[in-house]
Amino acid sequence: MINFSNLSINPATAQIIRTAVEANRLPHAVILEGGSESDRLTLARRLAQALLCRGEAPPCGECADCRKVLRGFHPDLTECLAQPGDTESLKVDSIRQIRADASIYPNEANRRVFLLHNMQLSNEAAQNALLKILEEPPVYVRFLLTCPSATALLPTILSRACVYNLGQQIETRSDEANEAIHETARQIARALGAPNEYDLMAVTGAFEKDYALLPPVLTQLQLTVRDALSVKSGAGQLPLLSACSGEAAALARRFTVRQLLEFAAIATEMQAAVNGNANRNLLITRLCSRLSAAAGK
Repeated sequence: MINFSNLSINPATAQIIRTAVEANRLPHAVILEGGSESDRLTLARRLAQALLCRGEAPPCGECADCRKVLRGFHPDLTECLAQPGDTESLKVDSIRQIRADASIYPNEANRRVFLLHNMQLSNEAAQNALLKILEEPPVYVRFLLTCPSATALLPTILSRACVYNLGQQIETRSDEANEAIHETARQIARALGAPNEYDLMAVTGAFEKDYALLPPVLTQLQLTVRDALSVKSGAGQLPLLSACSGEAAALARRFTVRQLLEFAAIATEMQAAVNGNANRNLLITRLCSRLSAAAGK
C-alpha cells in the first residue's frame, strides 16, 4: 500500500490516488500540483515505486525494484529534476531525448517511468514536444509531472493527464458542504448545455452569496471536464474522478474536444485568479461570460 506518511496531502486526493494504485489503474500521465515542492517530489517518487514494484501489493517496499527506486538507481526510472535557473533539464532537446528513451523497452520492471519535477519551468516548445508522447505513449510508459500549479501547463497537456491537487482541503468540510459543492458543479455542467445563458448566470450568481464555494466548485468542474474528455476519447482505463459522472457523459455528447479543453482552461484560469485574490464580482462575471462563450451561447 502506498505510504502517505510525512506528507501534507488532503485526504480526498490521498484516497483517490490510493484507490487508483490498489486497482492498478493509475493513469499513464499524472500531474501533482499544489502543496510543497518537497511533498510533490516525495509523492512522485513513491508513485514511481508503486508503478515499478512487481510485488503483490505495490509498492511492497521489499522487492528489488522498490529498493532500487528508494536508492535512486532503478534503470527503468528517469528523473528530470529542474530547479529555478536551470536552463537545460526541461528544455525541448531534453524532452525529445525523453521521447526517444520512451521507445526503449523496460530493462527490469514491467514499466518505464519518467519523473519530470518542476514542469512549470519548461517552455511551450518543450511542452509541445512532450505532448507528442503523451498522446500515444507505449503501453509500458508512465509519466509523473510536478508543478506548483497546473495553470503553468498547456491545456492540451492537462487533457491527457490526471491532475491531483495536494493542497485542496475539500475533505475537511462537512458532508453537507461537500454535497453543496458537488451539486453546484452539476448545475454548472447542466447549464453549459442549456440553450441560453440564463441558467449559467443563475448558478454562478450563487457565488456572490457564498464566495468560499467557488474554489472547490472550480476544482470539481475541472474533474468533470476531465471525465468528459475521458468518456469522449473512449479511454475506459482511466478512473472517473468527479462526483458528476452523468453530467460528464452529457458534456461529452454535447460538446467537441476543443470546447471541453476550453472549459478546462477556463476553470484552471479562474482557479489561479481566485488564488491571486482577483476582484470577486469581476471574477464571477468573467467566469459566466467565458463559459457561455465557450459553450457557443
